[in-house]
Order: sequence, then structure tokens, then C-alpha cells
Amino acid sequence: MSRLKSKNKIKKIVYSWPVLILLLLVVSLIAKGTWGVYKSEEISYNNKKNSEEQYNELQDRSSSIISEIEMLETEKGIEAEIRDKFRVVKEGEQLAVIIDSVGEGDDIQVDSSEESFWIKIWNFLRD
Repeated sequence: MSRLKSKNKIKKIVYSWPVLILLLLVVSLIAKGTWGVYKSEEISYNNKKNSEEQYNELQDRSSSIISEIEMLETEKGIEAEIRDKFRVVKEGEQLAVIIDSVGEGDDIQVDSSEESFWIKIWNFLRD
């Protein structure tokens, strides 16, 4: 009988409101810590992904710079670069500049003396 009383006493203590509130508090603290670790991992993953992208871009840039350096180490490469940057020619050569007909940035002038048919009718009716 005393064993049954002691079990009831333990049950009464474990299922009391203060113990349940304490247990809820402990669970909420554990959940908060877990959420913080999750967010930290997410930030680390994004940083890693960005770093890998930057690394790949820098590798591509490095290989293009190395190829440009190799080109500039030759006589032909130096000459091509000088011609491109300074628009110069050798003796006896002539420089030809080719211009496209009408580009996007060019202003096209329209003869404003010719009015459309509808504007002529509008002006006639208005006067």
C-alpha cells in the first residue's frame, strides 16, 4: 500500500502545473537553440555558394588575363593591341572607318512639312 501511495505522490508531483510549465520552458529553450543553429547553417550555405560563384568567376577572369598576357608577349599581339587602342596604321596603310547606316542612338530627322492626311483634315475642319 505504501508503494501505491508513493507512486501516486510521484504522479501528483510530475503532473502538477509548475512542473509542466517548467518542462514547457525547457522545450521552448531547446527549440529556440535549434532554430538559431538552423538559421546559422542557412547563412553559411548561402555564403559558401556565393564564394564558390566568385571563385569560378575569378578563375575564368584569371584564364582570360593569362591568355591576353600570352598574346601580348608576341609581336603580332602587341601590334594588334596598339592598332586597337590608338587607331594607328603602318606607313603605306590607310585607316578605313566604317559607319553603320542608322544606329539606335542616331537621331532621324523627318521632314515636318509633309503632314499626314488626317492632320490636314483636322486643320481644315478646325479653321
